[in-house]
Amino acid sequence: MKLIYLLLFVPVLSVFSQGVGINTSSPQATLHINGNLKFEPKLSDATRLVGVLPDGGVKEFELGDTFNINTGTLVVTPAVDPNIFLIGDVDQSPTASAISQYDNYDIGVADSNIDKAVIRVSGETSGYSVTGFADGYDGRIIYFYNAQNNNVTFFDVHAGSDAKNQILTGSGANEGISAEGVAEFIYDGSLEKWILINLRS
Repeated sequence: MKLIYLLLFVPVLSVFSQGVGINTSSPQATLHINGNLKFEPKLSDATRLVGVLPDGGVKEFELGDTFNINTGTLVVTPAVDPNIFLIGDVDQSPTASAISQYDNYDIGVADSNIDKAVIRVSGETSGYSVTGFADGYDGRIIYFYNAQNNNVTFFDVHAGSDAKNQILTGSGANEGISAEGVAEFIYDGSLEKWILINLRS
C-alpha cells in the first residue's frame, strides 16, 4: 500500500521512439519536459553556457573571444572595429573653480572610459595644468582632447603626481595646448610614465 501511495506522486513519464516525455504524451525532442527544470551547475568547472531558445529548446553556446567566463564571472567584451576609436567624456565643471592643477588625474581609464581611446575634456573655466594620469598600464593609449577654449599645460615629471602617474614630455620642458586641441599619450610600463607622443593645437 505504501508503494502505491508513492507512485501517485511520480510525474507522468512517457517513452516513445521519438524521445522521452515528462508530463507530456507527445515529446517533441529527445527529452521533452512539460514543467519546471532545475539545473545545479558545478560552479568550480564553468566551461560552457546553456541557453533556452524561443521554441523551448535548449542549446549549448560556445564561448568566443568576446564572451568568456573568468573565475566564475561572465565577461562580455564588445567587438570593436580596430579602426574605430571610441570617445569618452570628462566634465571638469564640478571642479573648475576649485582646481587649476590636476594631479594623478582620474579621467576614467580604469572605469568609465576603460574602452575609450579619445577622452573629450570640457567644462573648464580658465587655463589649467595636468601633472599625471591615474591607472596607466603598459601600452595604454589616450588622446586627451581639450574640447574648450582654455589652455592646458602638461608638466614634465612633476612631483604633484605619484611617480607611476607622471608624464614624460620628451623635451624635458612643460608642453601645452593652446585652446582646443589634442595631446596623444602612451603608457610605458617599464618606465612607469605616460609618454607624450604628439600635440595638435
